[in-house]
Amino acid sequence: MVRILRASIALLALGCLSLVGGPLAAQGAPSLRNSSRIGVGYVANIPNTFLGFSALAMTYKLFGGAGLYVDFKTTTKDHRSDPDYYPGISVDSAALGLADLLYAEESEWLSVNAALVYAVTPDLALYGGAGYSRERHYQQYYDDRVPPLHGEFGFYWIDDPEGSGDRVNVLGGVLFRLTKYALFQLGGEMQPPGVTVGVILALPL
Repeated sequence: MVRILRASIALLALGCLSLVGGPLAAQGAPSLRNSSRIGVGYVANIPNTFLGFSALAMTYKLFGGAGLYVDFKTTTKDHRSDPDYYPGISVDSAALGLADLLYAEESEWLSVNAALVYAVTPDLALYGGAGYSRERHYQQYYDDRVPPLHGEFGFYWIDDPEGSGDRVNVLGGVLFRLTKYALFQLGGEMQPPGVTVGVILALPL
């Protein structure tokens, strides 16, 4: 998975360099290498965290176009609010004591990240960094008794403490200008593993 993400980012960067190496800059608009910018946007980690916010600050005064990117992302599903969530049942109790069938596994994620950004062309910048992620892992079991002891239809969720915990995230990708002020973001992350997609509205200062 990590190799695929790295290869995808590398190919995308090369493609963007060839496609957007100068058309917007030629219009006379402030570019990523000759202006300072600050912006905010929406970002998601697909397929894990679809609620996210990002911020970007860049200046041409630092190495000809460098800056800082930060983001916050989280999942929207809350297993603990599910009526078929049972906090009092452990994994051992479900699998061994009750002898129920493990049906599915899901995680809730929250991540906060920071990355350095550098504009390699007037219209394209690379970013790379790290962050903190918190994972809460859940298991869904199926109770085939008639009637079932747990869950409306025999399906119920429980906590999986061994699969939960704090993680170190690593991220990287590209930002390239779609319009005078809009930047499109595409990259990859490791914790949780996924594809980063976003849009940032970055205004010149």
